[in-house]
Amino acid sequence: MAGSSIGAMVVGTVFIMVFGMATLTMVESIDESVKNSEFELSEPEVTLLSVTDNQGSTGPIAGLSFSSPSTNSAGTGYTSGDQCELVSSGTGSGASVDIIVTAGEIVGFGLNLVPGTGYSIGEIVTINCGSNPNSGDYSVSSIEDLNTVTVINTGSETVDLSHIFLTLSDTGTKAQGIPFTPFVNHYSGSNLYLFPGEQLSTDAFPLDPTTHGFEIGDDPDRAFLAIYDYNDAKAVTVT
Repeated sequence: MAGSSIGAMVVGTVFIMVFGMATLTMVESIDESVKNSEFELSEPEVTLLSVTDNQGSTGPIAGLSFSSPSTNSAGTGYTSGDQCELVSSGTGSGASVDIIVTAGEIVGFGLNLVPGTGYSIGEIVTINCGSNPNSGDYSVSSIEDLNTVTVINTGSETVDLSHIFLTLSDTGTKAQGIPFTPFVNHYSGSNLYLFPGEQLSTDAFPLDPTTHGFEIGDDPDRAFLAIYDYNDAKAVTVT
């Protein structure tokens, strides 16, 4: 009987110790949960001052013209259907188009225009097809609009620029764009944060269906800004 009593006491003591440890762990977990529940998210206040959609002095190519021999050169030795680089006489880069050729001379251009950026209306662009001569050229007849976003920190907290999201929409067609980070996708400055009272603008940028959900020639008329649970909206100024 004595042995049984001692054994029962040992088991009871172990049980009490295990129960005590479990209780302590539970209390610590509750304390941690309370701490987490008391954590507050940042409360930024960033006002969307403006979103503009307008034509600048330079931009992506929207249209080309070809008038030979009065304005443009037809060149020689070209091959119809080639996708050829449009070499700017100014600051443009990245544009190309498929060419239409008769007997080695350029007579027009196709529909596969890659717009590039930095071209100006009226400039002459040389048609560079690699091994072909570079004597032919087109004229830039029109350029695409570019968009610019301007914000100001109206709150008391510093805001990480990568936390600012913008979504464009078209109220006429009810088309909804893709949320993007304007100060990550379209900002070349050195700022990483927006301090209280500070105002900042993006670089001018063309629309892109992959990034924004709209084609380069579209004109969305509404912009929605979001940071955590804070938001603001603004009409897009199209000129």
